[in-house]
Amino acid sequence: MCRGSSPRQAGITDPSYGCVESHCGYSHHHDNAGYDRLVLAALWCLGDVLLRRSEFQRWTPVAVTFSAFLATYICVPTNCGVPRYNFSQQLLKPAPLDPMRLYLSIYPWAELTYCISNKPQPVGAVLRPGSTPMWAGLHFINGYSPIRPAGVAREFATSIHGEVNPTVGGYLLSDQAGKDGELALLGVDGIVVARELDITPQPIDEWEEILTTDEGRVFHRRGGPFARVRSLTSIDSRRGEQFAAATVSRIDDSRNRVEADVDVPNGDRSALISFSKPYFRGYKARLDHRKLAVTSYRGLFPIVEVPAGVHGRLALIYQPDWLILGSATAAVCVLIMLLAFILSSRTSN
Repeated sequence: MCRGSSPRQAGITDPSYGCVESHCGYSHHHDNAGYDRLVLAALWCLGDVLLRRSEFQRWTPVAVTFSAFLATYICVPTNCGVPRYNFSQQLLKPAPLDPMRLYLSIYPWAELTYCISNKPQPVGAVLRPGSTPMWAGLHFINGYSPIRPAGVAREFATSIHGEVNPTVGGYLLSDQAGKDGELALLGVDGIVVARELDITPQPIDEWEEILTTDEGRVFHRRGGPFARVRSLTSIDSRRGEQFAAATVSRIDDSRNRVEADVDVPNGDRSALISFSKPYFRGYKARLDHRKLAVTSYRGLFPIVEVPAGVHGRLALIYQPDWLILGSATAAVCVLIMLLAFILSSRTSN
């Protein structure tokens, strides 16, 4: 597969991956609840016939509704379909991983591999499945996403808990882990591979194995961690174009906002600034008080083009229109409720 094409474009897909039902007895309890509802429906019909002239007939819908809720509570466990895990207390600490690095973690289907019934011992200190990296302030490009909306989750064919398709994971580590590969463009400088998977990032001279445990192996890209904001002189999505090498300093990276000082040399070439963050629609960029356009590299990470000879404080802010509209709507609703409460109080007085 050629450099720059996606795993899906290359035909590396596995539709069955992630389509495994958790064995929690859900089907059995679901069938029992179905039978109970049929019984309640039959009793309701019988009650309408027998209690046609009784005062109790009008209470039949209430009694049936209460009985349905009670039957659901008794027959369907509250944790049905949700496996339990014995997560390690080390998940609250970043060690043995580096909070300055951006990791890709490759592990098998978590709900079957790491649930208590299959692995009762503590897990997660190395692999950090799902959303657990945030507990210790670590940065992973894959994690929990129930809707797999766009970007990395779709490109890498991840499942709900961040499991990368093993075939795609093997391709990424063998073909896209070099210094000019897709993982480097994303800013990935750390890789975690589960013990169950026999894959190693290539080329070997680009990666150093720093840790091996019963849970998995940790690899770091040789050299220091990548900066979260970088200046790119070329990118394969814009072939034939060359960009100036800007100076990037004083990077301040938070959850929904990144700021950095950017100094672009004079000349006829603009600078291309990349951010090691997952791309979603709604990013806005400003250089001091000047608005700049935000695009992306194949929907994976945001990039901003800064004109030649410009210097200042560049800010990338995640501020989608729906968030602004929703916040305004919520504020208006709260104001209406307060006014209604005040008017109601005055009327009653």
